[in-house]
Amino acid sequence: MRSVVMIIGFVLLLLFLSFTRFESRESYGFLRVSDQVVLDDAGNPFVLKGFNIAFKDFTETLGEKDIKRIADSGANSIRLVIDYRQLESSPFEYDHKSFALLDTIVSWCEKYEIYLILDMHLAPGIQNPHDFVVHREKSYKFWEESQYQEQFYALWIAIAKRYADRKIIAAYDLLNEGVAPDETQYLKVMNTVAGMVRQYDKHHILIVEEARLPNRTKKILPIADDNVIYSIHFFYPPQFTFYTTTRQRSITSYPGEMSINGEAIGALKSQVATGTGDWRRLTLRGAPPEGAEILQVLVLSDEQHGRVWFDDIHLEVDGRAVDLPAPLVPNGSFEIDYPGISWETHGSCGQVTEVIAKNGQHSIGFANCERPAAVLSSPIAVDGSNYTLSAWVKTADAQGHNRLALSWHKRKTLVSFNKNTLRDRLDYALRFKAWHGAPVFVGEFTVHENPSTDSVSNYLTDILDIMETEGLHWSYWTYYSEFPGIGVYTGSHAYLARPESLRILARYMRPPE
Repeated sequence: MRSVVMIIGFVLLLLFLSFTRFESRESYGFLRVSDQVVLDDAGNPFVLKGFNIAFKDFTETLGEKDIKRIADSGANSIRLVIDYRQLESSPFEYDHKSFALLDTIVSWCEKYEIYLILDMHLAPGIQNPHDFVVHREKSYKFWEESQYQEQFYALWIAIAKRYADRKIIAAYDLLNEGVAPDETQYLKVMNTVAGMVRQYDKHHILIVEEARLPNRTKKILPIADDNVIYSIHFFYPPQFTFYTTTRQRSITSYPGEMSINGEAIGALKSQVATGTGDWRRLTLRGAPPEGAEILQVLVLSDEQHGRVWFDDIHLEVDGRAVDLPAPLVPNGSFEIDYPGISWETHGSCGQVTEVIAKNGQHSIGFANCERPAAVLSSPIAVDGSNYTLSAWVKTADAQGHNRLALSWHKRKTLVSFNKNTLRDRLDYALRFKAWHGAPVFVGEFTVHENPSTDSVSNYLTDILDIMETEGLHWSYWTYYSEFPGIGVYTGSHAYLARPESLRILARYMRPPE
């Protein structure tokens, strides 16, 4: 009898634990908007806090373990960045394999109870001219050609039909960073797609991003739907926060100043590389003149006839290697084709080429430069007394002036900024939130790894504190990037590269006790 009782007790315990786990997995429900707040299915306020993560990375590097990591960090949501070409095999035809992967990601989110936002990051026809994160198109025709809009609507209908009952999906972010010709066209498209989604999905929140207009202004435009969150992206100042997006890169201390090279106070130039010959090492050594605050590294060509190539540019300061062209991701060999990690070029005759290289597949080549041409690094703070600049050079009947140079400058301050400045830049969104009684989501914000770890930590702490105080929803850009210094995780096996940033984000992700 005693053994029977023990068996019955054990079975009841298993049933209890199974029921508890089931209840835990099903503890979420549809989120919904009520005035300025988002509510869970029990009617409690819910603030979305999490990471952006690219759908394409799940086809290459990421997997279930990453969803678990994000949930374990304290995040409650993921904004999944989707390129329409990943879901659409041809116009109005859909890729079953990609949708199956999306189904799997949704299931992983259910397993770890973390909400998922589906973000249409790139739409058919291309909706803006600047979104190099997922493409390099030279024109965008989404707004002017109705066929692309019809593809866009049809894809959202397919998504809404497929996921209408999946409660773990928090919202549909309808269109990322749309640069419309005017407000009327933007509202027409947003109201149309919202209406089509609502034919098949009455529950999920819609996210409508601010319109980006041709005069570079941004405006949040309400649509005819009550279950909507309005979204902005906050990259201020981009030269510091989103370092890889801008060619005007800076030296920044936060709170403090953002500076670039100002008045030139001296330069050192290497010997001239001319003639015909195989690869050889060109070296320049020098010390900064008195008063020098900023250094810029240059590769120069002028009055040149023939061809010359430079590769593997290397800078040492007091024996310490410094990343070029900018102190974020090394690209001294010109192997990375990514806007903010590339060297700045002046003049049309100097460019990255695959014709010949000392190492890797690329070098910088100059050909027949009758006028001055240059390749320039980002500004580098002067912090040392002995500078050594070197590069491999190869000449083919090259004449003229082909050199390396160290250019010394005074500091020029672009802007001073602090926590009050950040809040002022968010004021338009905060006023919209108050006036329209609608929740606001900062769908993207970031601060890349920077030579000053303190500046990064200070900035992250201040912007997160503002968003928490103002009740803003947010998603950090980004959980993962193949380029070090950008994602919190990086590498072919997604290792933690920025623990300090993760620590700060996690502190704000976890609900107050």
